[in-house]
Amino acid sequence: MMTNKYLFICGAPRSGTTALWRLIASDERIIIGVERYGNLFFKAPLTPELFTSDRFCNIQPGDTFYNDLTTFNPYYKNVAGRFSNASYVGDKIPLLYNHLDRLFEQIPDAKVIILLRNIIDIASSYESRANNIDDLSWRRDKRTASAIHDWRASINVLKRYIADERVLPLIYEDFFVNDGKLDMLYKFLEMEPTEPVINAYQSMLQGSANLENNRKRHLPLDSVRLICETAPFGLYRQVLEEIKTSQAIAS
Repeated sequence: MMTNKYLFICGAPRSGTTALWRLIASDERIIIGVERYGNLFFKAPLTPELFTSDRFCNIQPGDTFYNDLTTFNPYYKNVAGRFSNASYVGDKIPLLYNHLDRLFEQIPDAKVIILLRNIIDIASSYESRANNIDDLSWRRDKRTASAIHDWRASINVLKRYIADERVLPLIYEDFFVNDGKLDMLYKFLEMEPTEPVINAYQSMLQGSANLENNRKRHLPLDSVRLICETAPFGLYRQVLEEIKTSQAIAS
């Protein structure tokens, strides 16, 4: 019988949604796309019918920005045979947080994970991708101002949904760098992590630690000034405190 559990990953672009996707995709009980409906969700609500085996495994015009599942990502190669035993089916779409009300209207029991990361790393990544002329999927004008806009929007959504049991806010620095929150994630999913997931998580923690030790953040002076003048740091601190308080109570 087809699962009726749905899981979605979102958060400001460059906030760690792909890293979280890699971790969750290591769990064979979960089928989760990589922006499988990354174009469609802008125009129409996501519905349960999109996550049946036949529909999920067959791209239609307007679904997403790639034309073939397995060419884009080998992950899709074996998912069709796993639907009958899947605990969750869903998608990773960073900007989905802008449409959560619409998502919950169509899939009221969906579970949603929202990543929150510091604006310095997000803006640095926006600038890096905009400067990479070989990165054809990123607009050249999508820089620090866009990063701040997307970051602010994601924080405002998080503030609205912190108390909603269907939504799990994940602070990137806690989950991938500092404390580690795998048990909290799987408690939210009402599952126990498998050995492959635990191993993948430990590997990611080590990789993140090595990355942080060697990271060089390069931001133009104008970007630094723009962040200092316009990024909503007060709101960010407030939401961080509310998330940590809520999670401390839940544990």
